[in-house]
Amino acid sequence: MTNEKSIRKRNFYSLIIEGMFFWIGLAFLDSNSVIPVFISTYTGSLYLAGLATTLRIASSLLAQLAIGPHIQRIKNMPAFIIRIMLLFRPLPILMIPVLLLSNNLFFPVWVFLIIFSLLWISDGLIVVPWLDVFGRTIESSTRGKLLGYQQVLGGIGSLLAGLIIKEALEHPTLSDGVRYSIIFGSAGIILLISCIAMSFVKDFPREAMEHKPNPFDYFAKLPGYFRKNKLYARMVMTQIVGGFSWMVMPFIILYNKNTFNLNPVQISTLIYIQIVGTLAGGIFWGNISHRLGSRYVISISQMISFVLSLLVLISLPLSNIFDAFYLAATMSFLAGLSMGAWMGFVNYTIEVVDDNERPIYFVLTSVITLPLALLPFLSGLSANAWGFTHLFIVSLSAAVIAFILSLKLETVK
Repeated sequence: MTNEKSIRKRNFYSLIIEGMFFWIGLAFLDSNSVIPVFISTYTGSLYLAGLATTLRIASSLLAQLAIGPHIQRIKNMPAFIIRIMLLFRPLPILMIPVLLLSNNLFFPVWVFLIIFSLLWISDGLIVVPWLDVFGRTIESSTRGKLLGYQQVLGGIGSLLAGLIIKEALEHPTLSDGVRYSIIFGSAGIILLISCIAMSFVKDFPREAMEHKPNPFDYFAKLPGYFRKNKLYARMVMTQIVGGFSWMVMPFIILYNKNTFNLNPVQISTLIYIQIVGTLAGGIFWGNISHRLGSRYVISISQMISFVLSLLVLISLPLSNIFDAFYLAATMSFLAGLSMGAWMGFVNYTIEVVDDNERPIYFVLTSVITLPLALLPFLSGLSANAWGFTHLFIVSLSAAVIAFILSLKLETVK
């Protein structure tokens, strides 16, 4: 029992540090701010900006599906996680020679999209094992607090990352290649540091599955798990509808850039403000989860999505009353704030499923939500053809419906 208590304490702090550096690294690779601006700078393409988000989501989900049937065969989950991390997380460093040596503007973007996909494939391979270790070794009463601390401390570090990004993008003598070499190189180095923190995580003794599972049988049984757990089923339906409210997130800064003709200094400031919003979100969602419960995280996140979409839709008439940049800054802050709301769905899943079935339900969530990965790419194509207005109308409507569905979720103690 003493050893179990020691592992819980050790993992609590180790996972906070690992997550902290992971969030700092992701600040340099934010698919809702830095990456759309990078792609727009090199290609001016909205659909490629949407494609980056689609690849981020789809790569992770497909990897989760591939590893899902074999998770129970992993004998040492922390060791498996650290090997995958060390192999993939430093990959953004490879962008430095590509950016500095290439004369073709599209080539760095396509190389980045490949590296970006590989990075999120690795995330997909480890996310369910990570959550399984997290769910088994961290007390239920402190899970929300741990995730909140990850985002708060990671958010503080992300503020420093934001200053580096802001300085790189605004520096008058740097070329675009040097600017983004600094940004992506920093991401690779910090993500590598997160691997070191993960090496201190330990697991409880557990028996791994000996026989090799049949993937077809594994996936054929998933609908049965969906049907037998009504609480989980309601949550997933809310998550699906909510996915339509979040599909516009990669385009918030680009919308303001194109609509209000913002200059590079203003754009870099919006990226920084979005990072500040992420930091505030870590504090906000962690406290909501800890004090009220994960279902309130889900409900309030949809309220924020509604307000954000509404603000975009009325931003043009409002710009006659308020300075357009302040409106854009408010949108960026809300977009950053909403990024941490995923913890509501994760914690709710942990709360409503049995411990031994937790990895199966996380894989089931990946199967169900996989089609949503196409939404950002389709949104980019649609925005290229017809503009942004109709997208934000869909987002606003989805937020209303998801909020109503979230009110029917039961509070789980």
